[in-house]
Amino acid sequence: MKNKKENQDIKALQKVTNPNIQNEKPTFAEKFSLKFRKGFITNKFRTWILIIILITSFIALNIWASSKDLARIDVTENKLYSLTQTSKSQLENLNKDVTIYIYKLDENSQYVNFVKQYAAFNNHIKYELVSSETHYDIITKYQLSSYGYSAMVVVCEDKDITLYPDYQFITSDYINGAYEDIDLTEETITNAILNVSTDDPIKVYLATGHGEYTINNLTLLTSILEAQVYECDTLNLLSATSIPDDCDILTILSPESDITESEVNVLKEYISRGGNIFFAMRKKDSSTSYTNWQKVLDLYGVSIEYGVLVEGNLSNCMSSNGISYRAILMPNSSTESAISSEISNSGYTTVIPWAQRLVINSVKEDNVQVSNEELLYTSDKCYAVSDMSNGFNTDGIDPKKHTIAAKFTRTMTIPAEEGKESTSKTSNIIVIGNASFLADNDEDLPSPIKYGANSNFAANCFADLAEQENLITVKKASHYSTFISTTTDDLIVKTIIFAVPIILILIGIIIWNVRRRKR
Repeated sequence: MKNKKENQDIKALQKVTNPNIQNEKPTFAEKFSLKFRKGFITNKFRTWILIIILITSFIALNIWASSKDLARIDVTENKLYSLTQTSKSQLENLNKDVTIYIYKLDENSQYVNFVKQYAAFNNHIKYELVSSETHYDIITKYQLSSYGYSAMVVVCEDKDITLYPDYQFITSDYINGAYEDIDLTEETITNAILNVSTDDPIKVYLATGHGEYTINNLTLLTSILEAQVYECDTLNLLSATSIPDDCDILTILSPESDITESEVNVLKEYISRGGNIFFAMRKKDSSTSYTNWQKVLDLYGVSIEYGVLVEGNLSNCMSSNGISYRAILMPNSSTESAISSEISNSGYTTVIPWAQRLVINSVKEDNVQVSNEELLYTSDKCYAVSDMSNGFNTDGIDPKKHTIAAKFTRTMTIPAEEGKESTSKTSNIIVIGNASFLADNDEDLPSPIKYGANSNFAANCFADLAEQENLITVKKASHYSTFISTTTDDLIVKTIIFAVPIILILIGIIIWNVRRRKR
């Protein structure tokens, strides 16, 4: 008795040889199926030719795919390894040649694969893998071998930025009750490309001359800023007769001595023309006079009070191995400010050791209005200890909420002259009661800028002061990842890709021969 398949073949054959049977015409599929079976399946030689062609095509396709520089297919849920529309929108009009030199990263590295997407999207972006054997001049010029890290140098004309994937491309965030890695690869690379290709970068000056933190103390902070469309330089206030016209943000971090009256005048002139300031300091000695620094802060109605804030709410301070460090604060982030709301909404926080509280006062000047917005604050169980001769003794001190960081906006109205309208200038300052949370290293914490949301908070502060509109933020939770194989895994994958199809083909040939002999 013939099986179902054989009956179908006979029926199809009858339709082809005698189309009038049952007034039915054979379909195209039936004609093709019958012709294929008669031409190849029932002819042993042709069957072997077909099998050889299929196997050869399969192998050739894999060899071709391996030889091409193809980007990986991103199967992660949050498209961790795909270039987003945010970056594409910023880079689609890029018309300058940008080269990305890649050092100590393998061709198959996830970071190299990501750079390939930039090159594929815009033909003005190119990349080169460099080594001491092939690009000794590049490695020497950009000092790539100095630190032993993998690196990328983004170059456009005479501007360059060096990125370090090992610590710049990954941060962490507190999500759903646990810390998770956050991938910053796209954000960092895109902003670096924008930085080197822009004709008018945002200029940040770091003030020196009074024991302030310098670039040597802030290498991680400056590298983050330089990767986000900023250009960093230093300015010695002691010798400066004015703040440069190209200064977008004057940064003053942890001065240890007071400024002179002439420096006060220089800063006042800068403020009067709408200059912006990032100011963070900790008064380490109650006997040190900061009278002239205070004259500058008085323009915004704020002062930093000597002492240390000690948290009574243990969830707002750092803990380790069951020990709570009450003077290392994890303050609350205000949801009312664009600077801190993102951090607050993420459930993550900054980590600030030995913070001091801000005292906010009103400003009474003609034609001047000052407003403020809180950024970071303690719990309402925090103590402001001003006498530290007995350590963190909080006896007799009432706990309450204290402000640690705030932004102040000073709007100065210039009265109208005859026949003209009045004009106004606005100067912004962000004041924080300690700068050590931004340092590479500090006596209180190793690499404090790497803790919590410190680097993100700093980046948000600078972006706000610079009114930076084209700065992109692309943070991707990396708890989903693509498959990265070990040697054993690689063997298994290759077996599945190559061996399994061949085995299936051979099994099919054997079954076909067995069935053919039984006819």
